[in-house]
Amino acid sequence: MSIATNIRMLRKKAKLTQIELAEKAGVSIATLRRWEAGETTPNGTRIIELANILGVMPDDIVAGGDGREITSPARLLLPSSARANGMLVFEGEGTRIELPPTERGYELFSKLVDNLVSRRKS
Repeated sequence: MSIATNIRMLRKKAKLTQIELAEKAGVSIATLRRWEAGETTPNGTRIIELANILGVMPDDIVAGGDGREITSPARLLLPSSARANGMLVFEGEGTRIELPPTERGYELFSKLVDNLVSRRKS
């Protein structure tokens, strides 16, 4: 499924309207509608924010969610995950990167998400 489809599906599963999710994410309703229509894609930071709001992992938005097994080439774990031991974790292609949940850690984590999203588009 596409990122647009995943955002829409996860929003509905969370029982949020487009307006409610847009407000919680701090974006305009037009921006959220463009994301859900597949006209634009949220950047890594926004994907992390959406994941936190929707109570899912960022890779649920990028690669698919709703309890399915993730088939993405990488896993992205937020600090709230028990598996991450309080760290931001990127796993993929034989690599594991752990980043502290600091401003710089989130910045680097966001860049990893952006790279994963751009690879899935190509």
